[in-house]
Amino acid sequence: MSLRTLKLVLAVVIAGFIVSAAYISILIVERQDVLKHVARYNTPWHAAQAVHEFTRLEQRLSAFAAHDPTVTQDEVSLRYDIIVSRTNLLFAGDFKEFLYSAPEWLAVAQELDKALKAIQPSIDHLNGPGAAMAALKVLEPLEIKLAGLAAAANHYGGQRAEQDQHELIRLHWMFSSLAAGLIVFGLFLLALLGWHNRLLERAHNELRLYADNFENISAKLERTNKALSSAYEELQLRNEALQAQEHELRMQNERFDAALNNMSHGLCMVDGSDRIIVFNARFAELFGIDRTVQPGVTLGHLIGQAEAQDCEEASPLRGIVAEQQELMRKRQQFGFIHEEPDGQTFAISHQPMSNGGWVATYEDITERRQAESQIAYMAHHDALTDLANRVLFRQQLEHALTETGRERLKMAVLCLDLDRFKDVNDSLGHETGDALLKLVAERLRSCIRPQDVVARLGGDEFAILQLAIDDQQDCAALATRIVEAVSMPYDLEGQEIVIGTSIGIAVASEDNLSPDQLLKQADLALYRAKADGRATYRFFEPEMDAELQARRLLETDLRKALVNREFELYFQPQVNVRANEIGGYEALLRWQHPERGMISPAEFIPVAEDIGLISPLGDWVLEQACIVATGWPRGIKVAVNLSPVQFRNKTLVQSVSRALTRSGLAPDRLELEVTESVLLQDNELTVATLHQLRRMGVRIAMDDFGTGYSSLSYLRSFPFDKIKIDQSFVRELSSRADCLAIVRSIAGLGASLGMSTVAEGVETEDQFLQITAAGCTEVQGYYFGRPKPASELVHMLATKRRKAEVA
Repeated sequence: MSLRTLKLVLAVVIAGFIVSAAYISILIVERQDVLKHVARYNTPWHAAQAVHEFTRLEQRLSAFAAHDPTVTQDEVSLRYDIIVSRTNLLFAGDFKEFLYSAPEWLAVAQELDKALKAIQPSIDHLNGPGAAMAALKVLEPLEIKLAGLAAAANHYGGQRAEQDQHELIRLHWMFSSLAAGLIVFGLFLLALLGWHNRLLERAHNELRLYADNFENISAKLERTNKALSSAYEELQLRNEALQAQEHELRMQNERFDAALNNMSHGLCMVDGSDRIIVFNARFAELFGIDRTVQPGVTLGHLIGQAEAQDCEEASPLRGIVAEQQELMRKRQQFGFIHEEPDGQTFAISHQPMSNGGWVATYEDITERRQAESQIAYMAHHDALTDLANRVLFRQQLEHALTETGRERLKMAVLCLDLDRFKDVNDSLGHETGDALLKLVAERLRSCIRPQDVVARLGGDEFAILQLAIDDQQDCAALATRIVEAVSMPYDLEGQEIVIGTSIGIAVASEDNLSPDQLLKQADLALYRAKADGRATYRFFEPEMDAELQARRLLETDLRKALVNREFELYFQPQVNVRANEIGGYEALLRWQHPERGMISPAEFIPVAEDIGLISPLGDWVLEQACIVATGWPRGIKVAVNLSPVQFRNKTLVQSVSRALTRSGLAPDRLELEVTESVLLQDNELTVATLHQLRRMGVRIAMDDFGTGYSSLSYLRSFPFDKIKIDQSFVRELSSRADCLAIVRSIAGLGASLGMSTVAEGVETEDQFLQITAAGCTEVQGYYFGRPKPASELVHMLATKRRKAEVA
């Protein structure tokens, strides 16, 4: 067999392989398609799911119609949306093919679709009378038809599965036959390849003979070439040696020039006759020297030439050279600084040479000096207000204390803190806050004398060092000016902003106080000024330190109290006047300190608000009050007071929802009491939060009504469920007629608005009778019982009211 014939046979066999492989691929695709079709036997599943979801919708509608509290309108709407989605799927994919194969089942699916569209208005208005029953009547005839549809779909799916199974068996036998044929073709191909290898081996032997002859000829040519190469290499080595020497000299010169002209310092070398040997580009740039000047020119001539051309840069060089010549006479190696009247400064490093000349480097350090001065200034001044910072203020304070002790003078430190600045910063942004701080700094500068020091210690904290004062009146006058100046309105981008300041004053005379002690005293006085109502000033008094230590101890104990379970809830009854029964309890927080005993809430609640503990403490009170209330009779509510800080944290709604969920208390049994101060901090956000709580079903009461300026406007902005009349009006009912008139007015206002009115602080029978006559619907006070732990509550009024003992 010839090689050409062998190639033809191989081509035929390979073509057979390709055709067989292609056909096998087609069979595989067909088999995958059949398998995919088998895997998608979801026609019975779709029908079963539709029947299942239809049944679940009927169940929810029935339960809702029966007023089952576990089924809500949202759940029924969800079931309706699911069955609508399932119905839409019946008209798509494989199920659509099934429907169109039998008109009677297509009619059932279309009837289901129409029925769902018909009951949609009833689902949307499910709370309407009879809406649920109307929907059930529409759906009821479809139960049997849908069951028949599911059975038919199941039968149809079984038939399709059987057909696909037969098709898979047919494809299996075709695939097996082709595979056997390929095995036979493969064996035949192996035989042909063996024959082909023997032909290649014969051709390889012939090529080896030709290669041996060629190798002999190449060896002879190589010996001739080596002889010529040796002579050429000798000539090339000599030429390269000469080129290397020339290149080395050129590189050295270039490196020297590059190093010289790329130096950051100017360099000049002068011989013993004051003639220039070399100078670099930086030297010419510093002093305006002509760079084309050749070596050999005297330095004096070079300077004169530059000055003749009105080159200002050459002027400093004359003074520098004069100093260098003085150093040459002393034969000194020296570095010195030369500063011009305009502030330009040069650093010179002078080095004498052995032949009588010198070499020197020159550096313009003007910008460095200015930067160092700027850094030194910035290290001691506030970047925002340009006032002295804490570091400089402390240095000035130490110096002033030293001078005060030496000259027996008086001085004072005033610590300032801006009132309401945080509200401005949070509501209007940090840029507005920074602009406001700059304006405050300008006003503070205008209030002090030239010898006094004003500094910004950080944030909205400022300090003033008042020197050479006669008595405390000088400090009081300065503090008054500052309070008035800072309290004036500010205009920032068309917006009027009003803030204030509180000032603490510490006076130093001959007590040898340290700076830390004096600042601490001023801080204590500032703390007292803020506690006394802000926008004022206070002088340091020795007892303030003791009060601060007591406050810090209380803060420490308060942080541990919640973890150690030292808090307990007491409950005071709120009595319904008309029904003569307890309608609810107000939850009151008590702290049983392990060493100090019972601590009043009026003492620890403000501290908890200041240190950020009121939010977790409030969450604990909410949850515990709800848990306790679940054990009371269903008609009794629990009232919980809310702090303004809890509203600022913006997590109040989540806290209330979590407390109700964990306790299982019905939302309408929880009453949240808020004061007018809560509404003052952010009216829109707070009212929105109250509306969220109302939508949850929680009741909202306004506490201490009548003590603020805007109580009536808040009643208009939010519909409260209850008004609690402040106990200050109840306490003076017998002694002041205006108090009784106010109580009557509030009771009438509550009745006209549909709100309950609660009178707090009822302690006597006379007060109770007047409150009842005034029209209040509920009362609370010692007359009906003191606050008690949950374990001591009775939930019933005594048969005979008695006057409570005064605590």
